[in-house]
Amino acid sequence: MYTTKIDISHIPFSRYGANLALSAKPANEERTEFNELYIHHAKLRADGNTMFILKVGLGEPQNFTCEAEPDAVTIKTADGSAKFYIKDDETLIIDSDGLDLRIDARYKWIYGTEYGPDMFRFIMIPYNLQPTYKVLTGKGTILRKPDEKRIAKQDMAFECVDGKLHVCLTLSIKEPKDIPEDIDTEKDTAEIRKEWNEFAELMEDLKSVDEQTDNFTRLTWYNLWSSFVSADGIYKRDTMLMSKKNMNSVWSWDHCFNALAMARSKDKAFAKQKAFDQFMAPFVLQTEKGVLPDMWNPDCEIRWGTTKPPIHGWCFSKLMDMFEFDEEELKTVYTWLKKWTEWWTIYSDSDRDGIPDYPQGCDSGWDNSTLFDASYYVETPDLPAFLIFQMNTLSRIAKELKDEENAKYWEDEAKAMLDRLIEHSWNGERFVGKISISHEHEENPTSLLSMMPLVLGDMLPKEISDKLVAVLERDFLTENGLATEMPTSQHYNPDGYWRGPIWAPSTYLLVDGLRKGGYTELAETVAKRYCDMSCLKAKGNYENFDALTGKGWRAPGYTWSASVYMLLRGEYDKK
Repeated sequence: MYTTKIDISHIPFSRYGANLALSAKPANEERTEFNELYIHHAKLRADGNTMFILKVGLGEPQNFTCEAEPDAVTIKTADGSAKFYIKDDETLIIDSDGLDLRIDARYKWIYGTEYGPDMFRFIMIPYNLQPTYKVLTGKGTILRKPDEKRIAKQDMAFECVDGKLHVCLTLSIKEPKDIPEDIDTEKDTAEIRKEWNEFAELMEDLKSVDEQTDNFTRLTWYNLWSSFVSADGIYKRDTMLMSKKNMNSVWSWDHCFNALAMARSKDKAFAKQKAFDQFMAPFVLQTEKGVLPDMWNPDCEIRWGTTKPPIHGWCFSKLMDMFEFDEEELKTVYTWLKKWTEWWTIYSDSDRDGIPDYPQGCDSGWDNSTLFDASYYVETPDLPAFLIFQMNTLSRIAKELKDEENAKYWEDEAKAMLDRLIEHSWNGERFVGKISISHEHEENPTSLLSMMPLVLGDMLPKEISDKLVAVLERDFLTENGLATEMPTSQHYNPDGYWRGPIWAPSTYLLVDGLRKGGYTELAETVAKRYCDMSCLKAKGNYENFDALTGKGWRAPGYTWSASVYMLLRGEYDKK
């Protein structure tokens, strides 16, 4: 039994496969009391996925305590308690003992009617959402705002009858969802506990460290488990979102780290399937010319115009180190990576000098890195480094397929790209980012992005690696890990996104490259500092972290941060 206490003001409460999630708003800094629960739907845009606000009491809202485990959320006041659990992908069950509840729509343009005995149906126009309430025990009432000539928003009140209230809420896209007939709180929550325990049992065994670290590890696995949604639409397989509260979509590099975390399962068949499912996610949308979307969510948005860095060859190479792939799988991945590589070399090299460029920072994943301050279309050194890795992976796949001609072709392409990278971007002391066409550049860049060729490990000449590592240790390494901007830089901002904070992806890519390059002691130092920061200082898997204090910034419960924590913990444990 994997007992896990969840602070749902940090990690939203959900379950594997569900589109629904719950989070809580603290009423005090200590987060011992709360005053609102939020109901989220993961298929809606991040800025609009909070659909409903739930309050306790029909008059002045009451504060409540909140406890959550993987099967259910329980809130309490002096008047009673209420339990919430997610029965299926789009069904929330509320079982109250003594608490009256109010559920307010967060946005306008929701209207509904009593559809039958104790049944209420609503339509939320801007969000294509069709909520249905069924009051199994108690009383439900639609609240209207009498001062409005036209009803722009209707809320719901639920009262206990004889101290009991039992409500089923379905939140479905496009059309109403039928109310399940087999609602049984004890049976349903027992099934959820079983599902969670089976998943946790499959995950990699890690050494017991201390109670705080062990609890954080279990919570991190829960973070990953509960962030999956079921296959639907352009999610061809069960897919891990970045979060079900914030950033409830998939981005075309985040998924690689989640794939690698899933690969650490003790069950190799399960590990390979889940890892490959996550790896393949963006390639379903790959265009004929090879580009991947920046991000996507199946019912609201696919963002083209920007993309993400080509770390996919690096990722699949690591998966090949762990698993056997059959001929069909290898041919499929070869086609994906070939098109993806040629997108950059053919269609994203503005001045045709053999060094591709990012149109702007978002394409690199480092949205506001100082390397992009000077201009658009910048030839940053990470891009050819990732492509070198990807070309070598293509060569490796071709060898597995007994295609010696293409194996040699991609090996030669990788060597030629490495030569061009050094000739074009190495100034004798460090790599620089050059504006495409003019090749203007800053001789002493202050962004960690200029250090990313270290991902190449022993593919990079030793004299270059040694100089980069010296700069890395002197200018970027803090007591918490690798800052994305030199803390001594005039541009450093402790909460500046990619202009200072520590991020999971840059950390893991560099740790992996340092290990492969022979700098194992530094790699282990960075890994341990990142894990200690996440667990002991930030106490959460945030989107990014203050490089000097370790404080967590931005989206909490972010899955690539959770995945990198588990990867580094697992790899560090084996040392």
